[in-house]
Amino acid sequence: MSIIINAGKMIKKQSNFWNNIHFHPTDAIEDDWGKRILDTIAEENIADTVRMYSMLEDIVTERDGKLHYDFSLNDKRLDYMTEKGFGILLSYNFLPPFLAKNPDLKSASAKNKTRYKGKMIVNSIPADYDIWKEICRAYTEHIIKRYGAKTVSKWYLQCYNEPDIQPYFMGELDSSEESAEIRLKEYIKLYCGFADGINEACQTLGAGKMKIGGPALAVHMNFFEGFMKYVKENNVQLDFVCAHDYGTNPGALESGEIPLDVELNCKKYENYRKAIDKYLPTSVEFVIDEWGASTGGFADCEHFPSLIFRETEIYAVFFAKMITRLIERNAIISKLMICLSGQHEMTEDFSGFRNFFSLNFIKKPIYNAFAVLRKLKENVLYYEKAPENTTLLATSDNCGNFALVLTYSSENFNKSLPKISQEIIINGISGKTKRVIFWRIDEKNINPYRVYCEKGYGKNLTVEQIQELREISQLRPAEEFEAECIDGVCKFEVELYNNGLLLIEIL
Repeated sequence: MSIIINAGKMIKKQSNFWNNIHFHPTDAIEDDWGKRILDTIAEENIADTVRMYSMLEDIVTERDGKLHYDFSLNDKRLDYMTEKGFGILLSYNFLPPFLAKNPDLKSASAKNKTRYKGKMIVNSIPADYDIWKEICRAYTEHIIKRYGAKTVSKWYLQCYNEPDIQPYFMGELDSSEESAEIRLKEYIKLYCGFADGINEACQTLGAGKMKIGGPALAVHMNFFEGFMKYVKENNVQLDFVCAHDYGTNPGALESGEIPLDVELNCKKYENYRKAIDKYLPTSVEFVIDEWGASTGGFADCEHFPSLIFRETEIYAVFFAKMITRLIERNAIISKLMICLSGQHEMTEDFSGFRNFFSLNFIKKPIYNAFAVLRKLKENVLYYEKAPENTTLLATSDNCGNFALVLTYSSENFNKSLPKISQEIIINGISGKTKRVIFWRIDEKNINPYRVYCEKGYGKNLTVEQIQELREISQLRPAEEFEAECIDGVCKFEVELYNNGLLLIEIL
């Protein structure tokens, strides 16, 4: 069958919500290796908004009963991010140890015994919520004075990270549903102090209102709904609501209990959306501030070999397929932010961590998928049904240019599908000829890990091998040609490969 696209039949406008990231660890921003990653992301226009942590534990101390602030590290990080032109989602966390009710409650939330640079997360509640409010006020006043109200008003200011589970909040409890209800009561106090502190800073400076939100949910829907119910009933400011969207987890993936499946992420979005629509007006933005095909930012192939998908074409296809299906569902998402983590724990290339680059700065297919999907246009076009095992998103701009993204894979990415040929027909196109460019990510294209395996390279790559794999990882067109348009119809053939992503530009 042919895929027939109607260039004159626009379904809707669709802004880009997917080119955003969560960069972790935040304190790598001040280091050369972190800047190298972010420099490349900025130069190649991969991300619009970056989520980062305020890391209040680096900023506030108490001496002689008084709060003392040192914003030097914070300023170094935020100066760099603003200079690069990134939008910011700034998560206000974690507790300074002196403020903790139980400062001995600590979590690493990392593969090794500590976070980056030997730090730990103090996951106690505050001993004094008024002091927490004052810290939020002082911090907000500082960033408004330094970066200006106009700039900060465009940022997303977020209260905490994953307060519904043990690693981040109330570490004395487990991560059960019952414990989530207990945590919710404390998080409401935390959020209200955060909101009041920010608003006091704005009033003092005459800065207007900032965009604030929470709860950066991990998993517990009772927590999510309870928070929104409280906000609604008590008229608490909430400009965006945010949650995390992960599909499977390393253990379930490894056992085969929960395989890779785009539908898991899409259904989780739908559950969030139903809850949001129940409590909040449509003006409240929904931000998915972390997503991944699997949880386990600090899990790798050492213990879970199935996480190798993060190094391969499969993750690139997963991403494109997920975006396509979310758009087909008319998803209302302000920002969708892939979580990058584990970079600082790598000891070899292709180790299955959740990041864009290997140890030796070789681009992964998921990174190049972000570059490819940046090419999509704002007008979503109608098309007749695509073949089995494919997804298609057809887009155009107002200047007669088109970008089509096709994926070809089994539902769980676990079957080897035969190569197929497919005719593309675009009706209602203007001009006599069009330049057609194919961008491919699959087993044979833009895939350094597959070359690494085919050539039998060892873990300790030579300088020459590193350079070779870096070159292979550079995004480049797979094919370019001129297509003739007859009576407003443009036709051409494409080949689709197993677990393949194909973006077609028609210019």
